[in-house]
Amino acid sequence: MSSEAEGAEPRTDEHHNVLDEPEERPGTEKPEVTDEHREKAKEMHKAYEEERPTTKMPGTGGAVAGTAVNDWLDDDGNPKYSEGASENSENTTGSGQAEQS
Repeated sequence: MSSEAEGAEPRTDEHHNVLDEPEERPGTEKPEVTDEHREKAKEMHKAYEEERPTTKMPGTGGAVAGTAVNDWLDDDGNPKYSEGASENSENTTGSGQAEQS
């Protein structure tokens, strides 16, 4: 192997066994966590908090659940997007997707 072909990858034999010893690298110094960092993390976490309740999709045995499922169910807890509804929407546009202008 020429010195031009050497790079970040270690040299290997025909069976892909590494021939070179790994090079020693100094560890990365951990930053000190301050109260300012904690406050900033709390502010960032607020973006992930949702006030919407979670629910389970009927007929899934609880395998499909979460806040997004609420958008898929009507007021009676029945799926809004059943196979019958998707077939009707496919017939209206011909491709199952909304037409774009």
